[in-house]
Amino acid sequence: MRAWIVARKTLLETLREPQLLGLTLALPIIFVLITALTYGGTLLPTYTILVSGQTPDSEALLVDLAAARYADGRPLFDLSPAPSLEAAEVALKDHDAVALLTVGPGPEVSIRGDALYMRFIRASALLEQAVNRHADQAAGRPEIIHLVQQPLYPTGPLTEFDLYAPGMMVFALLLLIPQTALLVAREARQGTLSRLRLTPLSAGAFLAGVSGAQFAVAIVQVVLVFGAALALGFHNRGSLPLAVVVGLAICLGAIGQGLLVAAFVENDSQATNLGSTVAMLQVFLSGAFYQMPPITLFTLAGHPIDLFDVFPATHGFLALQGVLTFGAGLPEIGFRLLSGFALACLYFGVGVVVFQRLQLRRSSP
Repeated sequence: MRAWIVARKTLLETLREPQLLGLTLALPIIFVLITALTYGGTLLPTYTILVSGQTPDSEALLVDLAAARYADGRPLFDLSPAPSLEAAEVALKDHDAVALLTVGPGPEVSIRGDALYMRFIRASALLEQAVNRHADQAAGRPEIIHLVQQPLYPTGPLTEFDLYAPGMMVFALLLLIPQTALLVAREARQGTLSRLRLTPLSAGAFLAGVSGAQFAVAIVQVVLVFGAALALGFHNRGSLPLAVVVGLAICLGAIGQGLLVAAFVENDSQATNLGSTVAMLQVFLSGAFYQMPPITLFTLAGHPIDLFDVFPATHGFLALQGVLTFGAGLPEIGFRLLSGFALACLYFGVGVVVFQRLQLRRSSP
């Protein structure tokens, strides 16, 4: 009952600040929008290749390149004759074409492009593989190794947005860390904690109330984030309700960490700065932006536990990506989901203990 009173009070104060509430709800949508605009291309594109120096001997090579296909049947390359070397250079600089393939005279083949352009890096590797394979076949050399790619999941990302959106969603939801710390620090600054020392309200009930108010906001955040992603063209491969549950687990972990951060700060500014630092470090270490090298410490129930699995966001990101991008179900992500909820409870418990020792004693009249 006391926790409910604190939750109601915190939620009412949040609603009285529409600018802050609007920013809290809008930031995740803005992050998803930026991701959609930045990574809007297809994950397996057909690369535009300009061809120069075509000779009768190179016709077979060009036929093989034109016939190269992805597993779903889409062509790897779109071959076009280069009007001139000068025009080709302009097209490469403007990224209207990915690479310039120069063939002949004789067996010579060269690939030219912008070495800093990610699409050229991918296309040049595919071109080199196709050219070497054609050369081996033309020389009668047998294929020593034949690689067959078998996906782990029957479905996968179609666009770059499908691949990178789950990580950005985790980043957006982790902003609850500084927001939660800010709410608690504000109570300390306004003297509320000193008055609470005169009541039977415990630290656990107070923090549970703040967490409840934040969780109500988190529910709206998760719904808005997923809705925005779908509206912007995200191809959902799994169960959306299950993804919502994963998102709420990430939010609970962020709220628990925000309470822990609040135990070490004295004002709003410190809460925002320290909370943002914790959130950003966790974004990178959880693998949401960059894949981290595995540092396995031990194995639990057949699952390797890595160093950065101490963060709820690590489990949340892997579970969220598995559901939304690869169509994983509850059996595949169950361990990650349970670990995320367990860590959220752990951070909340530690936050209560540390808060009781540091903040409430510091606020004693």
